[in-house]
Order: sequence, then C-alpha cells, then structure tokens
Amino acid sequence: MNKEVKHYKFVNNETDHVIYLLSIPADKTDIKEILEQTRHRLAVENGLYLDSIYYIEAPEGESGK
Repeated sequence: MNKEVKHYKFVNNETDHVIYLLSIPADKTDIKEILEQTRHRLAVENGLYLDSIYYIEAPEGESGK
C-alpha cells in the first residue's frame, strides 16, 4: 500500500541551492500551512532572511531518495 505524496524543495534564492527536501502526503488539507511553517523554521535554523527562502513542488523522481 503506497500512499501518494507530494515532494517540495526549499531553495535559498541568494545561492540557488536546495537547502531542504520535504515530502507531504497528498491527502493533507493544510499543505500550505506546513510549507510556510517549514520555511520559517529553515530561516531561523540557517540564519537566513525569510524572504530568501522559497519552495517549489519537485517533479516526480526528484524526492532526494
């Protein structure tokens, strides 16, 4: 039984480096909230401005596995 998941990349727009990969079950209703909370956490943990981090949905096969 394989659950559908969506994969997201968090990118530092100053360096264009992917700083975090996140997988979220596709049936979650609060995906936007999870993504924003993760973006805030990454900014604090990495000492970056919040506006310097963005996220994009990763194409299938780019989950980092």
